[in-house]
Amino acid sequence: MASILLVVFVASGASSCDTTTGGGSSADSGATEVSFTVTGTAPAGVDITYGSDSSNYQGPKQPPMMGETLQIDKNALYYAVSAQLQGGGNITCEIQIGSTVRTGHARGGYNICSAQLSKDYNGGWG
Repeated sequence: MASILLVVFVASGASSCDTTTGGGSSADSGATEVSFTVTGTAPAGVDITYGSDSSNYQGPKQPPMMGETLQIDKNALYYAVSAQLQGGGNITCEIQIGSTVRTGHARGGYNICSAQLSKDYNGGWG
């Protein structure tokens, strides 16, 4: 008799090192700001981009790392931050809307840290 093994993987978030805080509930639908942070060490610098599905901004290339806040666009479907190490380092990137936080991490040469928050069907963020 033959046996079949079915393995299902479910992915969530936008980073292989994604951590989540907050419930991503509709309570966050009343939030008015989204904050982006990138912290850590990057001796050769870091290439940072952040924004929504309809906007894209460039962050600083050298430490001290970035901390930016934008007003939430009610038509935005998601917000994201991406930070690529330029030659090495160890960084953490984070997005926060209300009580919902997404965090990513990168270490080593030219690796990329990314985090994303998407709007849910109830108008909250998760």
